Amino acid sequence: MKIVGLVLLGIIIVVLLGGLCFGLEWLGIEWEGFFAAKREGVRREVYEETKSYNEGKAQQLSKLHLEYVREKDEDAKKAIAASVRQSFADYDPDDIKNTELRSWLKAVQAGRK
Repeated sequence: MKIVGLVLLGIIIVVLLGGLCFGLEWLGIEWEGFFAAKREGVRREVYEETKSYNEGKAQQLSKLHLEYVREKDEDAKKAIAASVRQSFADYDPDDIKNTELRSWLKAVQAGRK
């Protein structure tokens, strides 16, 4: 009778440990799922404030502005403006230091170009 009780106790311990491991893993996944999105949002905000990001955006805008100015065809100008609106949809024009580029970006975003 004592051996049967020890075997049952061993089985119960294994089941409890398995359940504990499963439960902790599930809680870890839930924890990560809750905080991962918030952590990634903060990382994105920090990245968008970096000098390299803003300088890259300014270079991209400068290139598109030059293409726009050199282009003679109105349809091509509209396509470039549409590309600028899409690429800079959530970008703050005030982050551009060059006043000419900043005002051009604002005009394009407002649909005046």
